[in-house]
Amino acid sequence: MSACAKVESDLSVEDAYGILLPFAEEVRELYLDAGFVAVKKVEFTVSRAMHDTARHFAACETSGRRILVAPELAELDHPFVVGILAHEFGHAVDFLYPVEFALGRGGVVRRRRASESDTQWVRWTKAWEQRSDDVVEQTADGIAEKVWGAPIGYAGPCLLQNFQIGQRRPVGLR
Repeated sequence: MSACAKVESDLSVEDAYGILLPFAEEVRELYLDAGFVAVKKVEFTVSRAMHDTARHFAACETSGRRILVAPELAELDHPFVVGILAHEFGHAVDFLYPVEFALGRGGVVRRRRASESDTQWVRWTKAWEQRSDDVVEQTADGIAEKVWGAPIGYAGPCLLQNFQIGQRRPVGLR
C-alpha cells in the first residue's frame, strides 16, 4: 500500500505490534552497531491515538526513551516503515545524547564535551534547547543518514520518510 492511501487500519494494536516490532528491532540494532548504546532501553509502543493526521505514523518522546507508532504504520510499504522508524530512532539518539549533534554545512556533526567547565558546551546547550521544529526534524534525519549511510527522502502523497526515493525534508513540514 502506498503512503496515505488508507488512513485507518483494521489491524489490532497487538497485530500491528507483531508486524512492526521486527522492523523496530532491526533499526535499533543498526543504531547499537553505530555505538548508540542508550537506544537499547528505548521502549517501542503501538498506540491507536498516534494516527491523528494523514502523515502522522510515529513519534518519539522528547526524553528519547519511547517511540510510539500508529497501527497504520504496519499498512505502509516496507521502505516507508524503515524510513519512519530510522527517523524516530534518530530523534531518540538526539534526545538521549543532548547537545551532541548539530546541523553543519555537510550535514549533522557530532560534538564532544571537552570538560565539565566547557563554556562552549554551555552555549551549545542553550542553542540546542532553542532549536526550531525544522532543525529538530533535520537533525533526526541527519543522524539516521549517518547510521544508515544514505539520506532520508520524503515521498508519496504525504511526504513520508524512506531511504529509496524522494526529496529532502521540506521546510515547515509537520
